[in-house]
Amino acid sequence: MEIIKIEADGLSADELQGLYTADCKIVEKYGFLKRYRNADEYRDSFLPAFLGDENELFVAKEGSQIRGIIRHVKSADWGANERYKLTISICEPIVTKSLMEALGQFVSKKLARHGTLALFVYNNELDELVEKLGGKTQYKAYTYTLGKADIDTDMLNKTTAELQSKNSGLRMVYLDAITEEYIQQFCDLFTELHEDMPDVAEEAFVQYIITPEKQRQINEGNIAKDITHHCYMIFDGDELIAMSNVSANNKDPRFPYQFFFCVRGQYRGRGLGRWLYAAMYKKLHDTVDFEKMLVHHHPANPHAADVSKWVGYKIGWLETTYLAEGFRNG
Repeated sequence: MEIIKIEADGLSADELQGLYTADCKIVEKYGFLKRYRNADEYRDSFLPAFLGDENELFVAKEGSQIRGIIRHVKSADWGANERYKLTISICEPIVTKSLMEALGQFVSKKLARHGTLALFVYNNELDELVEKLGGKTQYKAYTYTLGKADIDTDMLNKTTAELQSKNSGLRMVYLDAITEEYIQQFCDLFTELHEDMPDVAEEAFVQYIITPEKQRQINEGNIAKDITHHCYMIFDGDELIAMSNVSANNKDPRFPYQFFFCVRGQYRGRGLGRWLYAAMYKKLHDTVDFEKMLVHHHPANPHAADVSKWVGYKIGWLETTYLAEGFRNG
Protein backbone atom coordinates (compact mmCIF):
# COMPACT_ATOMS: atom_id res chain seq x y z
CA MET A 1 0.00 0.00 0.00
CA GLU A 2 1.38 3.41 -0.95
CA ILE A 3 0.06 6.96 -0.95
CA ILE A 4 0.80 8.91 -4.11
CA LYS A 5 0.36 12.58 -4.94
CA ILE A 6 -1.80 13.27 -7.99
CA GLU A 7 -0.72 15.95 -10.45
CA ALA A 8 -4.15 17.32 -11.32
CA ASP A 9 -3.04 19.00 -14.54
CA GLY A 10 -1.12 16.05 -15.98
CA LEU A 11 -3.58 13.16 -15.95
CA SER A 12 -3.97 10.89 -18.93
CA ALA A 13 -7.48 9.89 -20.00
CA ASP A 14 -7.07 6.51 -18.29
CA GLU A 15 -5.76 8.08 -15.07
CA LEU A 16 -8.65 10.54 -15.03
CA GLN A 17 -11.16 7.74 -15.54
CA GLY A 18 -9.54 5.68 -12.77
CA LEU A 19 -9.73 8.60 -10.35
CA TYR A 20 -13.34 9.31 -11.27
CA THR A 21 -14.25 5.63 -10.87
CA ALA A 22 -12.72 5.67 -7.38
CA ASP A 23 -14.77 8.77 -6.55
CA CYS A 24 -17.93 6.98 -7.72
CA LYS A 25 -17.12 4.05 -5.40
CA ILE A 26 -16.79 6.51 -2.52
CA VAL A 27 -20.13 8.14 -3.39
CA GLU A 28 -21.82 4.74 -3.47
CA LYS A 29 -20.18 3.50 -0.27
CA TYR A 30 -21.11 6.46 1.93
CA GLY A 31 -24.33 7.39 0.16
CA PHE A 32 -22.98 10.79 -0.87
CA LEU A 33 -24.68 12.97 -3.43
CA LYS A 34 -23.32 12.41 -6.92
CA ARG A 35 -22.01 15.88 -7.73
CA TYR A 36 -19.98 14.86 -10.80
CA ARG A 37 -21.95 13.09 -13.50
CA ASN A 38 -18.98 12.01 -15.63
CA ALA A 39 -15.19 12.12 -15.72
CA ASP A 40 -15.10 15.39 -17.68
CA GLU A 41 -17.25 17.13 -15.08
CA TYR A 42 -15.03 15.73 -12.33
CA ARG A 43 -11.98 17.11 -14.14
CA ASP A 44 -13.50 20.54 -14.77
CA SER A 45 -15.27 21.08 -11.45
CA PHE A 46 -13.21 19.23 -8.84
CA LEU A 47 -9.59 18.98 -9.97
CA PRO A 48 -8.91 22.73 -10.50
CA ALA A 49 -8.88 23.16 -6.70
CA PHE A 50 -5.59 21.20 -6.68
CA LEU A 51 -3.68 23.18 -9.30
CA GLY A 52 -2.15 25.71 -6.90
CA ASP A 53 0.57 25.43 -4.29
CA GLU A 54 -1.62 25.23 -1.18
CA ASN A 55 -3.81 22.22 -1.98
CA GLU A 56 -2.76 18.65 -2.77
CA LEU A 57 -4.60 15.53 -3.88
CA PHE A 58 -3.40 12.02 -2.98
CA VAL A 59 -4.58 8.46 -3.57
CA ALA A 60 -3.92 5.35 -1.51
CA LYS A 61 -3.03 2.62 -3.98
CA GLU A 62 -2.53 -1.10 -3.69
CA GLY A 63 -1.00 -2.24 -6.96
CA SER A 64 -3.13 -0.58 -9.64
CA GLN A 65 -6.20 -0.26 -7.39
CA ILE A 66 -7.14 3.02 -5.71
CA ARG A 67 -8.26 2.28 -2.14
CA GLY A 68 -8.84 5.84 -0.95
CA ILE A 69 -8.65 9.52 -1.86
CA ILE A 70 -7.09 12.16 0.40
CA ARG A 71 -7.53 15.90 0.03
CA HIS A 72 -4.94 18.14 1.71
CA VAL A 73 -6.14 21.74 1.65
CA LYS A 74 -5.48 24.95 3.51
CA SER A 75 -8.68 26.19 5.11
CA ALA A 76 -10.04 28.13 8.08
CA ASP A 77 -12.29 26.90 10.87
CA TRP A 78 -15.34 28.78 12.18
CA GLY A 79 -13.10 31.01 14.26
CA ALA A 80 -11.02 31.98 11.20
CA ASN A 81 -8.04 29.92 12.42
CA GLU A 82 -6.13 28.83 9.31
CA ARG A 83 -4.69 25.33 9.21
CA TYR A 84 -4.33 22.41 6.86
CA LYS A 85 -7.22 19.99 6.60
CA LEU A 86 -7.03 16.36 5.52
CA THR A 87 -10.23 14.82 4.19
CA ILE A 88 -9.91 11.04 3.98
CA SER A 89 -12.39 8.98 1.93
CA ILE A 90 -12.07 5.21 1.64
CA CYS A 91 -13.30 3.30 -1.43
CA GLU A 92 -13.57 -0.11 0.20
CA PRO A 93 -16.21 -1.31 2.70
CA ILE A 94 -13.53 -2.24 5.25
CA VAL A 95 -10.37 -0.33 6.17
CA THR A 96 -7.62 -2.95 5.98
CA LYS A 97 -4.65 -3.07 8.33
CA SER A 98 -2.24 -2.15 5.52
CA LEU A 99 -4.36 0.86 4.54
CA MET A 100 -4.61 2.00 8.17
CA GLU A 101 -0.84 1.75 8.57
CA ALA A 102 -0.20 3.68 5.34
CA LEU A 103 -2.64 6.41 6.38
CA GLY A 104 -1.04 6.60 9.82
CA GLN A 105 2.41 7.16 8.38
CA PHE A 106 1.11 9.71 5.87
CA VAL A 107 -0.86 11.73 8.41
CA SER A 108 2.00 11.63 10.93
CA LYS A 109 4.36 13.13 8.35
CA LYS A 110 1.89 15.90 7.54
CA LEU A 111 1.37 16.55 11.23
CA ALA A 112 5.12 16.75 11.85
CA ARG A 113 5.39 19.25 9.01
CA HIS A 114 2.49 21.52 9.94
CA GLY A 115 2.18 21.08 13.69
CA THR A 116 -1.63 21.05 13.62
CA LEU A 117 -4.07 19.31 11.30
CA ALA A 118 -7.83 19.11 11.00
CA LEU A 119 -8.82 15.53 10.08
CA PHE A 120 -12.15 15.19 8.30
CA VAL A 121 -13.41 11.57 8.28
CA TYR A 122 -16.61 9.59 7.86
CA ASN A 123 -18.65 7.09 9.88
CA ASN A 124 -16.06 6.58 12.63
CA GLU A 125 -14.13 4.20 10.37
CA LEU A 126 -10.76 5.76 11.22
CA ASP A 127 -11.20 5.85 15.00
CA GLU A 128 -8.05 3.77 15.47
CA LEU A 129 -5.98 6.29 13.54
CA VAL A 130 -7.54 9.30 15.29
CA GLU A 131 -6.94 7.73 18.71
CA LYS A 132 -3.26 7.11 17.97
CA LEU A 133 -2.84 10.74 16.88
CA GLY A 134 -4.64 12.08 19.95
CA GLY A 135 -7.26 13.82 17.82
CA LYS A 136 -9.88 15.90 19.64
CA THR A 137 -13.39 16.26 18.24
CA GLN A 138 -14.05 19.71 16.85
CA TYR A 139 -17.24 19.17 14.92
CA LYS A 140 -19.55 16.18 14.44
CA ALA A 141 -22.78 15.85 12.50
CA TYR A 142 -24.99 13.45 10.65
CA THR A 143 -25.85 14.51 7.13
CA TYR A 144 -29.51 14.13 6.20
CA THR A 145 -30.83 14.31 2.63
CA LEU A 146 -34.25 15.15 1.24
CA GLY A 147 -35.38 14.33 -2.31
CA LYS A 148 -37.72 16.79 -3.96
CA ALA A 149 -40.21 14.02 -4.71
CA ASP A 150 -40.44 13.26 -0.98
CA ILE A 151 -41.89 16.68 -0.13
CA ASP A 152 -45.62 16.67 0.64
CA THR A 153 -46.74 20.16 -0.37
CA ASP A 154 -50.32 19.59 0.82
CA MET A 155 -48.97 18.84 4.31
CA LEU A 156 -46.79 21.94 4.18
CA ASN A 157 -49.69 24.16 3.14
CA LYS A 158 -51.87 22.74 5.92
CA THR A 159 -49.12 23.15 8.52
CA THR A 160 -48.44 26.75 7.45
CA ALA A 161 -52.10 27.70 7.78
CA GLU A 162 -52.48 26.02 11.18
CA LEU A 163 -49.34 27.52 12.69
CA GLN A 164 -49.96 30.98 11.28
CA SER A 165 -53.33 30.89 13.02
CA LYS A 166 -51.88 29.49 16.26
CA ASN A 167 -49.14 32.15 16.33
CA SER A 168 -51.14 35.10 15.05
CA GLY A 169 -49.15 37.51 17.22
CA LEU A 170 -45.97 36.67 15.34
CA ARG A 171 -44.98 37.61 11.78
CA MET A 172 -42.83 35.84 9.22
CA VAL A 173 -40.47 37.56 6.77
CA TYR A 174 -38.80 36.03 3.71
CA LEU A 175 -35.49 37.31 2.30
CA ASP A 176 -33.36 36.17 -0.64
CA ALA A 177 -30.34 37.90 0.93
CA ILE A 178 -29.66 39.34 4.38
CA THR A 179 -30.43 43.04 3.95
CA GLU A 180 -29.18 45.97 6.04
CA GLU A 181 -32.55 46.23 7.77
CA TYR A 182 -32.10 42.81 9.36
CA ILE A 183 -28.36 42.17 9.29
CA GLN A 184 -27.57 43.10 12.90
CA GLN A 185 -30.38 40.98 14.37
CA PHE A 186 -29.46 38.10 12.04
CA CYS A 187 -25.86 38.13 13.28
CA ASP A 188 -26.84 38.56 16.92
CA LEU A 189 -29.28 35.63 16.86
CA PHE A 190 -26.82 33.47 14.90
CA THR A 191 -24.07 34.06 17.46
CA GLU A 192 -26.32 33.83 20.53
CA LEU A 193 -27.99 30.56 19.62
CA HIS A 194 -24.84 28.96 18.27
CA GLU A 195 -23.66 29.00 21.89
CA ASP A 196 -26.75 26.90 22.70
CA MET A 197 -25.82 24.11 20.27
CA PRO A 198 -24.50 20.70 21.44
CA ASP A 199 -21.27 21.40 19.56
CA VAL A 200 -20.04 23.44 22.53
CA ALA A 201 -19.44 20.20 24.43
CA GLU A 202 -16.80 18.99 21.95
CA GLU A 203 -13.19 19.06 23.17
CA ALA A 204 -11.89 21.26 20.37
CA PHE A 205 -15.06 23.33 19.85
CA VAL A 206 -14.62 26.63 18.01
CA GLN A 207 -17.24 29.35 18.47
CA TYR A 208 -18.76 30.70 15.27
CA ILE A 209 -19.13 34.46 15.57
CA ILE A 210 -20.55 36.34 12.64
CA THR A 211 -20.54 40.14 12.41
CA PRO A 212 -22.46 42.44 10.06
CA GLU A 213 -19.24 43.13 8.17
CA LYS A 214 -18.56 39.43 7.72
CA GLN A 215 -22.15 38.88 6.57
CA ARG A 216 -21.80 41.71 4.05
CA GLN A 217 -18.75 39.91 2.66
CA ILE A 218 -20.79 36.70 2.46
CA ASN A 219 -23.53 38.61 0.64
CA GLU A 220 -21.00 39.91 -1.88
CA GLY A 221 -19.58 36.43 -2.37
CA ASN A 222 -23.06 35.03 -2.96
CA ILE A 223 -23.70 37.62 -5.66
CA ALA A 224 -20.38 36.83 -7.36
CA LYS A 225 -21.10 33.08 -7.29
CA ASP A 226 -24.81 33.45 -8.16
CA ILE A 227 -25.95 31.91 -4.88
CA THR A 228 -29.29 32.74 -3.30
CA HIS A 229 -29.51 32.85 0.49
CA HIS A 230 -33.11 31.90 1.23
CA CYS A 231 -33.99 33.04 4.74
CA TYR A 232 -37.28 32.83 6.63
CA MET A 233 -37.42 34.87 9.86
CA ILE A 234 -40.06 35.00 12.58
CA PHE A 235 -40.51 38.18 14.61
CA ASP A 236 -42.32 38.97 17.85
CA GLY A 237 -42.93 42.64 17.28
CA ASP A 238 -39.55 43.93 16.11
CA GLU A 239 -37.53 41.17 17.78
CA LEU A 240 -36.11 38.34 15.67
CA ILE A 241 -36.88 35.09 17.51
CA ALA A 242 -36.39 32.29 14.96
CA MET A 243 -35.01 31.66 11.49
CA SER A 244 -34.18 29.04 8.87
CA ASN A 245 -31.58 29.41 6.11
CA VAL A 246 -30.87 27.66 2.81
CA SER A 247 -28.04 28.31 0.37
CA ALA A 248 -28.85 27.47 -3.27
CA ASN A 249 -26.40 27.71 -6.15
CA ASN A 250 -28.37 29.03 -9.12
CA LYS A 251 -25.78 27.78 -11.62
CA ASP A 252 -26.14 24.23 -10.28
CA PRO A 253 -29.25 24.07 -8.08
CA ARG A 254 -29.24 20.29 -7.61
CA PHE A 255 -28.11 20.26 -3.97
CA PRO A 256 -29.16 23.25 -1.82
CA TYR A 257 -27.90 23.33 1.75
CA GLN A 258 -30.09 23.99 4.81
CA PHE A 259 -28.15 25.61 7.66
CA PHE A 260 -28.64 27.25 11.00
CA PHE A 261 -32.24 26.57 11.86
CA CYS A 262 -32.94 28.05 15.29
CA VAL A 263 -35.67 29.17 17.70
CA ARG A 264 -35.08 31.22 20.85
CA GLY A 265 -35.53 29.11 23.97
CA GLN A 266 -38.56 30.84 25.40
CA TYR A 267 -40.44 30.37 22.11
CA ARG A 268 -39.82 26.65 21.73
CA GLY A 269 -42.74 24.24 21.94
CA ARG A 270 -45.02 26.42 19.79
CA GLY A 271 -44.36 24.70 16.46
CA LEU A 272 -42.19 27.52 15.10
CA GLY A 273 -39.63 25.06 13.72
CA ARG A 274 -42.26 23.29 11.65
CA TRP A 275 -43.72 26.63 10.58
CA LEU A 276 -40.30 27.72 9.29
CA TYR A 277 -39.73 24.40 7.56
CA ALA A 278 -43.19 24.36 5.99
CA ALA A 279 -42.71 27.83 4.53
CA MET A 280 -39.15 27.19 3.39
CA TYR A 281 -39.71 23.85 1.71
CA LYS A 282 -42.88 24.97 -0.05
CA LYS A 283 -40.89 27.92 -1.41
CA LEU A 284 -37.99 25.74 -2.53
CA HIS A 285 -40.28 23.10 -4.01
CA ASP A 286 -41.99 25.73 -6.15
CA THR A 287 -38.99 27.85 -7.18
CA VAL A 288 -35.78 25.77 -7.15
CA ASP A 289 -35.06 22.90 -9.55
CA PHE A 290 -33.22 20.78 -7.00
CA GLU A 291 -32.65 17.05 -6.68
CA LYS A 292 -31.79 16.69 -3.00
CA MET A 293 -31.45 18.99 -0.02
CA LEU A 294 -28.74 18.63 2.60
CA VAL A 295 -28.79 19.43 6.31
CA HIS A 296 -26.45 18.60 9.20
CA HIS A 297 -27.49 17.76 12.74
CA HIS A 298 -25.26 16.98 15.71
CA PRO A 299 -26.00 13.50 17.14
CA ALA A 300 -26.97 15.18 20.43
CA ASN A 301 -29.55 17.45 18.79
CA PRO A 302 -32.54 15.14 18.25
CA HIS A 303 -35.13 17.91 18.39
CA ALA A 304 -33.75 19.63 15.28
CA ALA A 305 -33.30 16.28 13.54
CA ASP A 306 -36.94 15.40 14.28
CA VAL A 307 -38.15 18.51 12.44
CA SER A 308 -36.03 17.57 9.44
CA LYS A 309 -37.35 14.00 9.48
CA TRP A 310 -40.89 15.36 9.73
CA VAL A 311 -40.48 17.15 6.38
CA GLY A 312 -39.00 14.00 4.78
CA TYR A 313 -35.24 14.06 5.43
CA LYS A 314 -33.48 10.69 5.75
CA ILE A 315 -30.30 10.10 7.71
CA GLY A 316 -27.16 9.59 5.66
CA TRP A 317 -23.55 9.55 6.83
CA LEU A 318 -21.67 10.78 9.88
CA GLU A 319 -18.86 13.26 9.35
CA THR A 320 -16.41 14.37 12.02
CA THR A 321 -13.62 16.93 12.13
CA TYR A 322 -10.86 16.15 14.59
CA LEU A 323 -8.06 18.48 15.61
CA ALA A 324 -4.67 16.79 15.92
CA GLU A 325 -1.62 18.60 17.28
CA GLY A 326 1.97 17.41 17.15
CA PHE A 327 5.47 18.82 16.95
CA ARG A 328 6.46 20.77 13.87
CA ASN A 329 9.74 19.80 12.18
CA GLY A 330 12.20 22.53 11.40
